[in-house]
Amino acid sequence: MTFPQADVQSDEAAIRGTFGDTFVDWILATDGLSARTPQQREVAALVRRISETDMPDGASLPAYLRLSHLSRINPETGNTVLTDLRHMAGGIDAPLPEPPSDELLAALQAWAAESFGGFLLGEGGFSMGWGGQARERMTRAIAADPSLPFAVEAESTDSVIHITTAGMAGGLQLAMLGPAVVASAFRVVASRNGSPRLADLLAELPAALNIARAIYEGKAVQALALAGLAGVFLPEEKSELTTPWGRVRVAYDFDNAILDKKRDLVSMVLPDGSEILSRGAGDLTLETTVPWSSEFMEASEGNEPLRPGSLTSYETLQRRLQDVRLGFVLAMNDAQVPALLPIWEKVENPLADMSSFTFTEIARLQHRTPTRLSVEQAEEWERWITALNGLALENLGHAPQRLLRAITERSDPIDALVDSVIVWEAIFGTHNEITFRVCGSLARLLYPTLEERMAFVKRAKSVYTMRSKIVHGASDIKSEKINESRDEAVRVAILALRALVQQRPDLLTLVDSSKRSDQIMLE
Repeated sequence: MTFPQADVQSDEAAIRGTFGDTFVDWILATDGLSARTPQQREVAALVRRISETDMPDGASLPAYLRLSHLSRINPETGNTVLTDLRHMAGGIDAPLPEPPSDELLAALQAWAAESFGGFLLGEGGFSMGWGGQARERMTRAIAADPSLPFAVEAESTDSVIHITTAGMAGGLQLAMLGPAVVASAFRVVASRNGSPRLADLLAELPAALNIARAIYEGKAVQALALAGLAGVFLPEEKSELTTPWGRVRVAYDFDNAILDKKRDLVSMVLPDGSEILSRGAGDLTLETTVPWSSEFMEASEGNEPLRPGSLTSYETLQRRLQDVRLGFVLAMNDAQVPALLPIWEKVENPLADMSSFTFTEIARLQHRTPTRLSVEQAEEWERWITALNGLALENLGHAPQRLLRAITERSDPIDALVDSVIVWEAIFGTHNEITFRVCGSLARLLYPTLEERMAFVKRAKSVYTMRSKIVHGASDIKSEKINESRDEAVRVAILALRALVQQRPDLLTLVDSSKRSDQIMLE
Protein backbone atom coordinates (compact mmCIF):
# COMPACT_ATOMS: atom_id res chain seq x y z
CA MET A 1 0.00 0.00 0.00
CA THR A 2 1.28 3.48 -0.89
CA PHE A 3 0.70 6.06 1.83
CA PRO A 4 0.13 9.78 1.25
CA GLN A 5 2.69 12.27 2.43
CA ALA A 6 1.97 12.92 6.11
CA ASP A 7 2.02 16.02 8.25
CA VAL A 8 1.76 14.53 11.73
CA GLN A 9 0.57 17.68 13.43
CA SER A 10 -2.11 18.72 10.95
CA ASP A 11 -3.29 15.18 10.14
CA GLU A 12 -3.51 14.01 13.73
CA ALA A 13 -5.05 17.27 14.91
CA ALA A 14 -7.66 17.04 12.15
CA ILE A 15 -8.77 13.52 12.99
CA ARG A 16 -8.74 14.24 16.72
CA GLY A 17 -11.06 17.17 16.08
CA THR A 18 -13.40 14.93 14.11
CA PHE A 19 -13.28 11.57 15.89
CA GLY A 20 -12.08 12.38 19.42
CA ASP A 21 -9.01 11.45 21.43
CA THR A 22 -10.09 7.96 22.48
CA PHE A 23 -10.55 6.63 18.96
CA VAL A 24 -7.40 8.33 17.64
CA ASP A 25 -5.25 7.06 20.52
CA TRP A 26 -6.56 3.55 19.80
CA ILE A 27 -6.08 3.51 16.04
CA LEU A 28 -2.63 5.13 16.25
CA ALA A 29 -1.67 2.88 19.19
CA THR A 30 -0.13 5.86 20.98
CA ASP A 31 0.11 4.14 24.40
CA GLY A 32 0.18 7.58 26.02
CA LEU A 33 3.37 8.64 24.24
CA SER A 34 3.73 12.00 22.50
CA ALA A 35 6.36 10.95 19.92
CA ARG A 36 5.07 9.44 16.67
CA THR A 37 6.61 6.76 14.50
CA PRO A 38 6.54 7.02 10.68
CA GLN A 39 3.90 4.29 10.65
CA GLN A 40 1.66 6.24 13.02
CA ARG A 41 2.02 9.35 10.88
CA GLU A 42 1.11 7.41 7.78
CA VAL A 43 -2.02 5.97 9.42
CA ALA A 44 -3.09 9.42 10.64
CA ALA A 45 -2.75 10.78 7.09
CA LEU A 46 -4.65 7.84 5.64
CA VAL A 47 -7.51 8.14 8.13
CA ARG A 48 -7.76 11.85 7.41
CA ARG A 49 -7.80 11.33 3.67
CA ILE A 50 -10.46 8.62 3.85
CA SER A 51 -12.66 10.67 6.18
CA GLU A 52 -12.53 13.73 3.93
CA THR A 53 -13.10 11.93 0.63
CA ASP A 54 -16.23 13.09 -1.19
CA MET A 55 -17.20 15.41 1.67
CA PRO A 56 -18.79 18.62 0.28
CA ASP A 57 -17.58 21.86 1.82
CA GLY A 58 -19.66 22.75 4.85
CA ALA A 59 -21.36 19.35 4.98
CA SER A 60 -22.46 18.14 8.41
CA LEU A 61 -22.20 14.38 8.83
CA PRO A 62 -21.90 12.29 11.98
CA ALA A 63 -18.22 11.41 12.34
CA TYR A 64 -18.70 7.65 12.49
CA LEU A 65 -20.37 7.58 9.07
CA ARG A 66 -17.19 8.89 7.45
CA LEU A 67 -15.33 5.71 8.37
CA SER A 68 -18.15 3.24 8.98
CA HIS A 69 -17.16 1.06 6.00
CA LEU A 70 -13.84 0.39 7.75
CA SER A 71 -15.66 -1.60 10.45
CA ARG A 72 -16.23 -4.48 8.04
CA ILE A 73 -14.08 -7.56 7.72
CA ASN A 74 -11.04 -7.53 5.44
CA PRO A 75 -11.20 -11.00 3.86
CA GLU A 76 -7.42 -11.04 3.41
CA THR A 77 -6.67 -10.70 7.12
CA GLY A 78 -9.90 -11.73 8.89
CA ASN A 79 -9.80 -8.47 10.86
CA THR A 80 -11.85 -5.33 10.51
CA VAL A 81 -10.11 -2.71 8.36
CA LEU A 82 -9.91 -0.46 11.43
CA THR A 83 -7.98 -3.16 13.28
CA ASP A 84 -5.67 -3.56 10.28
CA LEU A 85 -4.93 0.18 10.42
CA ARG A 86 -4.13 -0.10 14.11
CA HIS A 87 -1.75 -2.97 13.34
CA MET A 88 -0.06 -0.80 10.67
CA ALA A 89 0.50 1.85 13.34
CA GLY A 90 2.21 -0.73 15.54
CA GLY A 91 -0.73 -1.75 17.70
CA ILE A 92 -0.88 -5.21 19.23
CA ASP A 93 -4.12 -7.03 20.08
CA ALA A 94 -4.70 -7.42 23.81
CA PRO A 95 -5.11 -11.04 24.93
CA LEU A 96 -8.66 -12.10 25.72
CA PRO A 97 -9.45 -13.32 29.22
CA GLU A 98 -9.78 -17.03 29.93
CA PRO A 99 -12.86 -18.19 27.94
CA PRO A 100 -15.90 -18.53 30.22
CA SER A 101 -17.91 -21.73 30.36
CA ASP A 102 -20.90 -19.84 28.96
CA GLU A 103 -20.47 -20.26 25.17
CA LEU A 104 -22.62 -17.23 24.37
CA LEU A 105 -20.59 -14.99 26.67
CA ALA A 106 -17.35 -16.30 25.13
CA ALA A 107 -18.70 -15.54 21.64
CA LEU A 108 -19.75 -12.05 22.67
CA GLN A 109 -16.29 -11.36 24.07
CA ALA A 110 -14.57 -12.52 20.88
CA TRP A 111 -16.74 -10.33 18.66
CA ALA A 112 -16.43 -7.36 21.05
CA ALA A 113 -12.64 -7.56 20.81
CA GLU A 114 -12.78 -7.81 17.02
CA SER A 115 -15.17 -4.83 16.71
CA PHE A 116 -13.87 -2.57 19.46
CA GLY A 117 -12.49 0.02 17.05
CA GLY A 118 -15.91 0.41 15.44
CA PHE A 119 -17.51 1.11 18.80
CA LEU A 120 -14.86 3.74 19.57
CA LEU A 121 -15.66 5.30 16.23
CA GLY A 122 -19.33 5.54 17.20
CA GLU A 123 -20.75 2.65 15.21
CA GLY A 124 -23.64 0.74 16.73
CA GLY A 125 -22.85 -2.76 15.51
CA PHE A 126 -25.20 -3.27 12.57
CA SER A 127 -22.53 -3.42 9.85
CA MET A 128 -19.54 -4.43 11.94
CA GLY A 129 -17.90 -7.75 11.28
CA TRP A 130 -20.27 -8.97 8.54
CA GLY A 131 -18.93 -12.19 7.08
CA GLY A 132 -16.49 -12.76 9.90
CA GLN A 133 -16.19 -15.95 11.92
CA ALA A 134 -16.67 -14.15 15.24
CA ARG A 135 -20.01 -12.71 14.20
CA GLU A 136 -21.27 -16.02 12.83
CA ARG A 137 -20.20 -17.79 16.03
CA MET A 138 -22.07 -15.21 18.10
CA THR A 139 -25.25 -15.57 16.04
CA ARG A 140 -25.27 -19.34 16.37
CA ALA A 141 -24.59 -19.15 20.12
CA ILE A 142 -27.64 -16.89 20.54
CA ALA A 143 -29.82 -19.33 18.60
CA ALA A 144 -28.62 -22.16 20.84
CA ASP A 145 -29.22 -20.28 24.10
CA PRO A 146 -32.40 -21.68 25.72
CA SER A 147 -33.16 -18.43 27.57
CA LEU A 148 -33.45 -16.41 24.34
CA PRO A 149 -36.42 -16.61 21.93
CA PHE A 150 -34.77 -18.17 18.89
CA ALA A 151 -34.61 -21.80 17.81
CA VAL A 152 -31.32 -23.58 17.17
CA GLU A 153 -32.22 -23.96 13.50
CA ALA A 154 -33.28 -20.30 13.13
CA GLU A 155 -32.03 -18.26 10.18
CA SER A 156 -30.07 -15.10 10.93
CA THR A 157 -32.92 -13.03 9.47
CA ASP A 158 -35.59 -14.59 11.70
CA SER A 159 -37.12 -12.04 14.05
CA VAL A 160 -39.48 -11.47 16.95
CA ILE A 161 -41.71 -8.46 17.65
CA HIS A 162 -40.32 -6.29 20.43
CA ILE A 163 -42.49 -3.73 22.31
CA THR A 164 -40.86 -1.60 25.01
CA THR A 165 -41.68 0.81 27.83
CA ALA A 166 -39.71 3.49 25.95
CA GLY A 167 -42.52 3.78 23.41
CA MET A 168 -40.71 1.72 20.77
CA ALA A 169 -41.97 -1.26 18.82
CA GLY A 170 -40.48 -3.23 15.94
CA GLY A 171 -38.79 -6.40 14.82
CA LEU A 172 -35.61 -7.79 16.35
CA GLN A 173 -33.56 -10.09 14.15
CA LEU A 174 -31.46 -12.96 15.42
CA ALA A 175 -28.42 -11.50 13.63
CA MET A 176 -28.78 -8.20 15.51
CA LEU A 177 -29.19 -9.41 19.07
CA GLY A 178 -25.50 -10.15 19.68
CA PRO A 179 -24.31 -6.74 18.41
CA ALA A 180 -27.07 -5.15 20.50
CA VAL A 181 -25.89 -6.79 23.74
CA VAL A 182 -22.27 -5.75 23.10
CA ALA A 183 -23.34 -2.23 22.09
CA SER A 184 -25.39 -1.92 25.27
CA ALA A 185 -22.37 -2.92 27.37
CA PHE A 186 -20.20 -0.42 25.50
CA ARG A 187 -22.64 2.43 26.12
CA VAL A 188 -22.66 1.70 29.84
CA VAL A 189 -18.85 1.64 29.97
CA ALA A 190 -18.55 4.81 27.87
CA SER A 191 -20.92 6.69 30.21
CA ARG A 192 -18.69 6.02 33.22
CA ASN A 193 -15.61 8.01 32.25
CA GLY A 194 -15.77 8.86 28.55
CA SER A 195 -12.64 6.82 27.69
CA PRO A 196 -13.71 3.17 27.42
CA ARG A 197 -11.09 0.43 27.24
CA LEU A 198 -11.50 -3.04 25.81
CA ALA A 199 -10.90 -4.58 29.24
CA ASP A 200 -13.79 -2.48 30.62
CA LEU A 201 -16.09 -3.63 27.82
CA LEU A 202 -15.27 -7.31 28.32
CA ALA A 203 -15.84 -6.95 32.07
CA GLU A 204 -19.28 -5.38 31.46
CA LEU A 205 -20.52 -8.05 29.04
CA PRO A 206 -21.74 -10.55 31.69
CA ALA A 207 -24.05 -7.89 33.17
CA ALA A 208 -25.34 -6.89 29.72
CA LEU A 209 -26.05 -10.51 28.83
CA ASN A 210 -27.84 -11.10 32.13
CA ILE A 211 -30.03 -8.05 31.44
CA ALA A 212 -30.92 -9.37 27.97
CA ARG A 213 -31.85 -12.75 29.40
CA ALA A 214 -33.90 -11.16 32.18
CA ILE A 215 -35.82 -9.04 29.66
CA TYR A 216 -36.72 -12.12 27.64
CA GLU A 217 -37.92 -13.79 30.84
CA GLY A 218 -40.38 -10.93 31.31
CA LYS A 219 -38.52 -9.24 34.16
CA ALA A 220 -38.18 -5.48 34.66
CA VAL A 221 -34.62 -4.15 34.51
CA GLN A 222 -32.85 -0.81 34.81
CA ALA A 223 -31.73 0.83 31.55
CA LEU A 224 -29.17 3.58 31.08
CA ALA A 225 -30.70 6.97 30.27
CA LEU A 226 -28.94 10.22 29.35
CA ALA A 227 -29.90 13.81 28.53
CA GLY A 228 -27.74 16.61 27.16
CA LEU A 229 -27.76 20.22 28.37
CA ALA A 230 -25.93 23.25 26.97
CA GLY A 231 -24.92 26.70 28.19
CA VAL A 232 -23.68 25.99 31.73
CA PHE A 233 -20.37 24.55 32.98
CA LEU A 234 -19.48 23.04 36.33
CA PRO A 235 -16.38 24.33 38.15
CA GLU A 236 -13.16 22.37 37.72
CA GLU A 237 -13.16 21.68 41.46
CA LYS A 238 -16.58 20.00 41.23
CA SER A 239 -16.91 18.21 37.91
CA GLU A 240 -20.16 16.41 38.69
CA LEU A 241 -23.29 16.72 40.81
CA THR A 242 -24.42 13.70 42.80
CA THR A 243 -28.18 13.16 42.73
CA PRO A 244 -30.52 10.63 44.39
CA TRP A 245 -30.90 8.83 41.05
CA GLY A 246 -27.52 9.31 39.32
CA ARG A 247 -25.40 12.33 38.44
CA VAL A 248 -24.96 15.42 36.27
CA ARG A 249 -21.48 15.51 34.78
CA VAL A 250 -19.30 16.96 32.06
CA ALA A 251 -20.43 15.78 28.62
CA TYR A 252 -18.42 13.03 26.91
CA ASP A 253 -18.02 12.61 23.17
CA PHE A 254 -19.60 9.16 23.39
CA ASP A 255 -22.78 10.54 24.94
CA ASN A 256 -24.02 11.59 21.53
CA ALA A 257 -22.16 10.47 18.40
CA ILE A 258 -25.06 11.58 16.18
CA LEU A 259 -24.58 15.34 16.56
CA ASP A 260 -21.57 17.08 15.09
CA LYS A 261 -19.30 18.22 17.93
CA LYS A 262 -18.83 21.54 16.12
CA ARG A 263 -22.58 22.23 15.95
CA ASP A 264 -23.77 25.62 17.23
CA LEU A 265 -20.55 26.61 19.00
CA VAL A 266 -20.77 29.67 21.27
CA SER A 267 -17.73 31.10 23.09
CA MET A 268 -17.35 33.41 26.07
CA VAL A 269 -14.24 35.13 27.43
CA LEU A 270 -14.20 35.12 31.23
CA PRO A 271 -12.93 37.99 33.40
CA ASP A 272 -9.64 36.14 33.97
CA GLY A 273 -9.02 36.05 30.21
CA SER A 274 -9.80 32.36 29.75
CA GLU A 275 -12.36 31.20 27.20
CA ILE A 276 -15.14 28.66 27.49
CA LEU A 277 -16.77 27.10 24.45
CA SER A 278 -20.36 25.87 24.63
CA ARG A 279 -21.31 23.09 22.21
CA GLY A 280 -24.71 22.71 20.65
CA ALA A 281 -24.30 18.95 21.17
CA GLY A 282 -24.26 19.55 24.94
CA ASP A 283 -21.90 20.71 27.69
CA LEU A 284 -23.37 18.67 30.55
CA THR A 285 -24.99 15.24 30.66
CA LEU A 286 -27.64 13.92 33.02
CA GLU A 287 -26.87 10.24 33.65
CA THR A 288 -29.33 7.90 35.35
CA THR A 289 -31.08 4.55 35.02
CA VAL A 290 -34.79 4.10 34.45
CA PRO A 291 -37.21 1.16 34.63
CA TRP A 292 -37.39 -0.90 31.44
CA SER A 293 -39.40 -3.91 30.39
CA SER A 294 -40.38 -5.48 27.08
CA GLU A 295 -43.02 -7.68 25.51
CA PHE A 296 -42.32 -10.14 22.71
CA MET A 297 -44.40 -11.97 20.16
CA GLU A 298 -43.64 -14.07 17.15
CA ALA A 299 -43.44 -12.20 13.87
CA SER A 300 -45.91 -13.36 11.23
CA GLU A 301 -47.76 -12.01 8.25
CA GLY A 302 -50.97 -11.98 10.29
CA ASN A 303 -49.68 -9.59 12.94
CA GLU A 304 -51.77 -6.49 13.47
CA PRO A 305 -50.05 -3.12 12.96
CA LEU A 306 -47.69 -2.50 15.85
CA ARG A 307 -48.62 -0.04 18.54
CA PRO A 308 -45.81 1.49 20.62
CA GLY A 309 -45.57 0.40 24.22
CA SER A 310 -45.96 2.63 27.25
CA LEU A 311 -43.67 5.59 27.86
CA THR A 312 -42.75 4.73 31.44
CA SER A 313 -39.00 4.79 30.75
CA TYR A 314 -39.04 8.20 29.07
CA GLU A 315 -41.45 9.65 31.61
CA THR A 316 -39.00 8.79 34.39
CA LEU A 317 -36.12 10.41 32.49
CA GLN A 318 -38.16 13.51 31.70
CA ARG A 319 -39.14 14.01 35.34
CA ARG A 320 -35.48 13.82 36.37
CA LEU A 321 -34.50 16.21 33.60
CA GLN A 322 -37.19 18.58 34.83
CA ASP A 323 -35.79 18.35 38.37
CA VAL A 324 -32.30 19.19 37.09
CA ARG A 325 -33.50 22.18 35.10
CA LEU A 326 -35.90 23.44 37.76
CA GLY A 327 -33.29 22.89 40.48
CA PHE A 328 -30.89 25.09 38.52
CA VAL A 329 -33.43 27.90 38.29
CA LEU A 330 -34.23 27.71 42.00
CA ALA A 331 -30.53 27.62 42.93
CA MET A 332 -29.61 30.81 41.07
CA ASN A 333 -29.99 34.09 42.94
CA ASP A 334 -29.23 36.29 39.94
CA ALA A 335 -31.99 38.46 38.54
CA GLN A 336 -31.32 36.91 35.12
CA VAL A 337 -30.95 33.13 35.30
CA PRO A 338 -28.40 31.81 32.75
CA ALA A 339 -30.01 29.72 30.05
CA LEU A 340 -29.55 25.97 30.66
CA LEU A 341 -30.88 24.49 27.44
CA PRO A 342 -32.13 20.92 26.97
CA ILE A 343 -30.63 19.55 23.74
CA TRP A 344 -31.36 15.83 23.53
CA GLU A 345 -32.44 12.85 25.59
CA LYS A 346 -32.32 9.09 25.14
CA VAL A 347 -33.12 5.85 26.93
CA GLU A 348 -30.66 3.16 25.91
CA ASN A 349 -32.48 0.10 24.62
CA PRO A 350 -30.59 -2.89 26.07
CA LEU A 351 -31.56 -4.87 22.96
CA ALA A 352 -30.65 -2.32 20.26
CA ASP A 353 -27.31 -1.76 18.57
CA MET A 354 -27.88 1.98 18.07
CA SER A 355 -29.20 4.71 20.35
CA SER A 356 -32.50 6.43 19.64
CA PHE A 357 -32.54 10.14 20.48
CA THR A 358 -35.12 12.84 20.83
CA PHE A 359 -33.77 16.28 19.96
CA THR A 360 -34.67 19.86 20.78
CA GLU A 361 -34.11 22.35 17.99
CA ILE A 362 -31.71 24.71 19.71
CA ALA A 363 -32.45 27.57 17.32
CA ARG A 364 -35.88 28.11 18.87
CA LEU A 365 -34.54 28.37 22.41
CA GLN A 366 -33.10 31.38 24.17
CA HIS A 367 -29.64 32.48 23.10
CA ARG A 368 -27.19 30.96 25.55
CA THR A 369 -24.30 32.77 27.20
CA PRO A 370 -21.75 30.15 28.31
CA THR A 371 -21.59 30.36 32.11
CA ARG A 372 -19.19 28.64 34.48
CA LEU A 373 -20.58 28.12 37.97
CA SER A 374 -18.73 28.62 41.22
CA VAL A 375 -18.34 25.72 43.62
CA GLU A 376 -20.97 27.32 45.87
CA GLN A 377 -23.45 27.61 43.01
CA ALA A 378 -22.84 24.01 41.94
CA GLU A 379 -23.37 22.76 45.48
CA GLU A 380 -26.58 24.78 45.80
CA TRP A 381 -27.82 23.31 42.51
CA GLU A 382 -27.03 19.84 43.81
CA ARG A 383 -29.05 20.52 46.98
CA TRP A 384 -32.06 21.70 45.00
CA ILE A 385 -32.06 18.62 42.77
CA THR A 386 -32.13 16.49 45.90
CA ALA A 387 -34.89 18.61 47.45
CA LEU A 388 -37.12 18.22 44.38
CA ASN A 389 -36.70 14.45 44.17
CA GLY A 390 -39.93 12.65 45.01
CA LEU A 391 -42.06 15.76 45.49
CA ALA A 392 -45.52 15.68 43.96
CA LEU A 393 -44.78 18.44 41.44
CA GLU A 394 -47.32 16.88 39.09
CA ASN A 395 -49.99 18.37 41.36
CA LEU A 396 -48.90 21.80 40.10
CA GLY A 397 -49.95 20.88 36.57
CA HIS A 398 -47.90 22.69 33.95
CA ALA A 399 -46.29 25.12 36.39
CA PRO A 400 -42.73 23.70 36.32
CA GLN A 401 -42.64 23.39 32.51
CA ARG A 402 -44.20 26.83 32.01
CA LEU A 403 -41.55 28.44 34.19
CA LEU A 404 -38.76 26.63 32.33
CA ARG A 405 -40.22 27.74 29.02
CA ALA A 406 -40.42 31.35 30.19
CA ILE A 407 -36.73 31.30 31.12
CA THR A 408 -35.15 29.14 28.42
CA GLU A 409 -37.48 29.08 25.40
CA ARG A 410 -39.35 32.35 25.17
CA SER A 411 -37.49 35.04 23.24
CA ASP A 412 -40.60 37.24 23.19
CA PRO A 413 -41.13 38.88 26.63
CA ILE A 414 -44.91 38.73 26.10
CA ASP A 415 -44.79 34.94 25.88
CA ALA A 416 -42.58 34.75 28.97
CA LEU A 417 -44.97 37.02 30.87
CA VAL A 418 -47.99 34.90 29.98
CA ASP A 419 -46.19 31.67 30.89
CA SER A 420 -45.09 33.05 34.27
CA VAL A 421 -48.59 34.18 35.25
CA ILE A 422 -49.85 30.72 34.28
CA VAL A 423 -47.38 29.42 36.90
CA TRP A 424 -49.01 31.69 39.50
CA GLU A 425 -52.44 30.35 38.60
CA ALA A 426 -51.33 26.73 38.52
CA ILE A 427 -50.24 27.16 42.14
CA PHE A 428 -53.20 29.13 43.54
CA GLY A 429 -55.75 29.54 40.73
CA THR A 430 -59.50 29.56 41.48
CA HIS A 431 -62.69 29.89 39.46
CA ASN A 432 -63.87 33.05 41.24
CA GLU A 433 -62.08 36.33 42.02
CA ILE A 434 -58.98 34.84 40.45
CA THR A 435 -56.81 37.98 40.53
CA PHE A 436 -57.58 38.70 44.17
CA ARG A 437 -57.22 35.08 45.29
CA VAL A 438 -54.00 34.36 43.39
CA CYS A 439 -52.32 37.61 44.44
CA GLY A 440 -53.49 37.25 48.04
CA SER A 441 -52.35 33.63 48.29
CA LEU A 442 -48.92 34.47 46.87
CA ALA A 443 -48.64 37.37 49.30
CA ARG A 444 -49.32 35.11 52.29
CA LEU A 445 -46.86 32.52 50.98
CA LEU A 446 -44.02 34.96 50.34
CA TYR A 447 -44.28 37.76 52.94
CA PRO A 448 -44.74 37.72 56.73
CA THR A 449 -46.13 41.21 57.40
CA LEU A 450 -49.35 42.93 56.32
CA GLU A 451 -47.42 45.92 54.97
CA GLU A 452 -45.26 43.71 52.74
CA ARG A 453 -48.27 41.75 51.56
CA MET A 454 -50.20 44.89 50.63
CA ALA A 455 -47.24 46.20 48.63
CA PHE A 456 -46.83 42.88 46.87
CA VAL A 457 -50.52 42.61 45.95
CA LYS A 458 -50.30 46.03 44.33
CA ARG A 459 -47.33 44.96 42.19
CA ALA A 460 -48.89 41.62 41.34
CA LYS A 461 -52.17 43.22 40.23
CA SER A 462 -50.23 45.52 37.92
CA VAL A 463 -48.70 42.42 36.30
CA TYR A 464 -52.20 40.99 35.86
CA THR A 465 -53.33 44.28 34.31
CA MET A 466 -50.43 44.20 31.87
CA ARG A 467 -51.21 40.63 30.86
CA SER A 468 -54.89 41.48 30.38
CA LYS A 469 -54.04 44.43 28.12
CA ILE A 470 -51.72 42.27 26.01
CA VAL A 471 -54.07 39.33 25.54
CA HIS A 472 -56.94 41.69 24.66
CA GLY A 473 -54.97 43.33 21.88
CA ALA A 474 -53.63 46.59 23.32
CA SER A 475 -50.98 47.96 20.97
CA ASP A 476 -49.82 51.12 22.74
CA ILE A 477 -47.80 49.45 25.51
CA LYS A 478 -44.13 50.42 25.77
CA SER A 479 -41.68 47.55 25.48
CA GLU A 480 -39.87 48.53 28.69
CA LYS A 481 -43.14 48.18 30.62
CA ILE A 482 -43.67 44.73 29.16
CA ASN A 483 -40.12 43.76 30.13
CA GLU A 484 -40.65 45.04 33.68
CA SER A 485 -43.83 43.00 34.06
CA ARG A 486 -42.15 39.94 32.56
CA ASP A 487 -39.24 40.20 34.99
CA GLU A 488 -41.58 40.59 37.97
CA ALA A 489 -43.76 37.67 36.86
CA VAL A 490 -40.73 35.38 36.45
CA ARG A 491 -39.25 36.53 39.78
CA VAL A 492 -42.46 35.82 41.67
CA ALA A 493 -42.91 32.43 40.02
CA ILE A 494 -39.40 31.41 41.11
CA LEU A 495 -39.93 32.71 44.66
CA ALA A 496 -43.25 30.87 44.93
CA LEU A 497 -41.82 27.52 43.87
CA ARG A 498 -38.87 27.98 46.24
CA ALA A 499 -41.23 28.72 49.11
CA LEU A 500 -43.43 25.72 48.34
CA VAL A 501 -40.50 23.32 48.31
CA GLN A 502 -38.63 24.77 51.28
CA GLN A 503 -41.41 25.96 53.58
CA ARG A 504 -44.75 24.51 52.48
CA PRO A 505 -44.31 21.07 50.90
CA ASP A 506 -47.65 20.18 52.51
CA LEU A 507 -49.40 22.35 49.92
CA LEU A 508 -47.88 20.23 47.14
CA THR A 509 -49.88 17.24 48.33
CA LEU A 510 -53.11 19.03 47.34
CA VAL A 511 -54.13 18.28 43.76
CA ASP A 512 -56.52 21.24 43.38
CA SER A 513 -55.00 24.74 43.11
CA SER A 514 -58.14 26.31 44.62
CA LYS A 515 -57.77 24.11 47.70
CA ARG A 516 -54.18 25.30 48.08
CA SER A 517 -55.48 28.86 47.91
CA ASP A 518 -58.24 28.14 50.46
CA GLN A 519 -55.79 26.60 52.90
CA ILE A 520 -53.22 29.38 52.85
CA MET A 521 -55.83 32.19 52.83
CA LEU A 522 -57.72 30.75 55.82
CA GLU A 523 -54.72 29.97 58.02
